[in-house]
Formats: sequence, C-alpha cells, structure tokens
Amino acid sequence: MENKRNIFPNQLAKDLENASYEVRYDMFVKQILANKDILARILSATIAEYKGYSLEEIKLLIEDDIAIDCQPLEPHTSDVDSSTKQKSHSSVNKATTARDSYSPKIIGMNTESNIPGEGRIVYDIKFSAFIPNKDEKIKLIVNLEAQQKFSTPYDLVTRGVLYTCRMISEQLGREFEIGKNNSYDDIKKVYSIWICMDTPQDVANSITEFKMTKNSIYGTFKREARYDLQSVIFICLGKAARQTENELIGMLDTLLASDIDVRTKEITLSEKYKLNLRETYEGTVDFMCNLSQGILERGRQEGRQEGLLEGRQEGKIDILFTLYNEKIINLTQAYEKTSLSPEEFDEAYAKWCEDNNKQ
Repeated sequence: MENKRNIFPNQLAKDLENASYEVRYDMFVKQILANKDILARILSATIAEYKGYSLEEIKLLIEDDIAIDCQPLEPHTSDVDSSTKQKSHSSVNKATTARDSYSPKIIGMNTESNIPGEGRIVYDIKFSAFIPNKDEKIKLIVNLEAQQKFSTPYDLVTRGVLYTCRMISEQLGREFEIGKNNSYDDIKKVYSIWICMDTPQDVANSITEFKMTKNSIYGTFKREARYDLQSVIFICLGKAARQTENELIGMLDTLLASDIDVRTKEITLSEKYKLNLRETYEGTVDFMCNLSQGILERGRQEGRQEGLLEGRQEGKIDILFTLYNEKIINLTQAYEKTSLSPEEFDEAYAKWCEDNNKQ
C-alpha cells in the first residue's frame, strides 16, 4: 500500500509539483522580458515617444529601477530595504547613471501597490524610463505583464485600465502633491503593456493600444491640455505568430515558445532578430526551456494515465456538438455544459463540422 502511494501521488501532490515547475517557468519568463535588450524592442515597437530611435539609444533611457514581482533581479540586491526601493524611482539623478553606464540587467523597483481603500496589486514587471526631449527630462512609468491565457472570466483590457489608473494614483506623494502645493503637472504618463501568449483567433497576431483621446462635443477647445496620461497596449501572440510580418510578435513568440529547443531559438533569434541569447541571458533561457519541456512531459505522462477519462470527455463533446448541430440545444446551453471557453468551443465545433461534413 505504501508503494502505491509513492508511485501514484494524490492529486494535491501532483498539483503542487506541477505548480512548482510552472511558477519557476513563469519567473524565468519575467526575468527574460525584463532584460533591457527585450524592453528596448518592446518600447520601440509600441510606444510612440520612442519611434525613430535606435535600440541602443532606448536602452540608455531605461532606468535601472526595474523590478519583478516585488523582487529585484540581481540576487545581491534582495536585502535592499523596501522603503528605499519605493523612493528609488522618484530620483531624477538616477537618469544620468542609467544613460552613462548601461547595465543589461535590472535592479529593484517596488512592484507592489497597496493603497488603503483601493486594494493590493502586484505588477509582473515595473520600471521607469525617460523619453527623448531636448528641453527637459520627461519620465514615463511602464508596467509589463506576461499573460499566459487571454480567455478569462473578466475583460483583460479593463484590468489593464485599472493598472494604469493605479499607477497614476500611487504617484501622489512621490511624483506630485495636492493641496497647498498642488503639482498635477508633475504626474508621469503611464503605460501598461500586456504580452498575451495563448490567444483566440480573433485577437491573435495583433498589437493594439487603448488610450484617452479628445472628442469635441460642441464648440472648439483651443487650449493645450495634458490628458494623454495613460495607455494600455496588448501584444497578442498566438496563431501562426512565427509566420507574422511583425518583427516584435515574431521575436517574442520565438523567445517564449515551449516547443522550440534552445539551439533553434539561438539561431533564429540571432539571424532573424539580431538578438544574442548567450550574451544576454547567461543560461536563463536554457533553464526556462528545460522547465517548459518538463511541464510538457508531465502533461504527456498524465495524459497517458488519464487517457480513458479523456476519451470519455471527447465522447461527451461529440454528443454536445451533435445536439447543437441538430438545434436540440442553443449555443448558450452548449457553452454552459462544457469546461471549454466560448472561443475554444467555437474552434473545436468548426473542426468537428469539417471532419464530419456537417454544416
């Protein structure tokens, strides 16, 4: 009996073991995305203020205060006092350091936002950067989110809007003051950029920006107004991303893909996107790929053990497709009877119709 328990761990043990792999994989993905070589490419392709500037110029404009899940990337900075981290991103003096001595890795900025009455948010990656301007130093605050699944019970874009609102409100007392010495003009523009990996067909292979714009309802407002302070950008990978004409999507999909070995990634990223993995990541990608392969292999092993259950589930789906196809149940009822998302159901149903010559 004891041997059986060792050979067939209970579901909780399997979940914990899988979670350990996935959490570590998730952290390595964030570490890779937080590298200045990658950040520069993302800013260049998505933020208008950086159009026309080289990647080397943009890298020098990115501050060294970037953090991942409240933890600095460099191990030796983990004991830095959190209050010091919170203050670091408001120091304009660091801009000179960032420009004068480029460091490819990044050190800690506070990624946790906990405002009384507003709840707690932990950003995946958060950093500040300056935009090119001859007259004065203009600072941006950027949040980068690595989102595995696009289909969620809520609207991801709305979540992104919340993040930008919080990134503005948490500047109070750090970047600007209200009351006697109000300084609203010191509010820094914020960006929340979401990299979505598992995306449905209707959004895959796209980059979209959501932002505030002026709309004249009556008359003409001729004065300059500073309302363009928040922007949410979605970079959606997914279907056939490696065949895309967009350089950023193709590079990110190749870099983050779990079905490409390290050597193939090195060749593709070096030759097609001029990105050297060995110089940039020092083994991080190797370990990330090993973890992803471990996750895939675990899935295969569990799939073999649970093949009978999967067969029953497939049979249930076939029956559901038949009932819907023959109009015995409607689409809403079909959605309710499956664990698939609406997008996954529609895609699977279309394939089922094609395979079975149904209309």
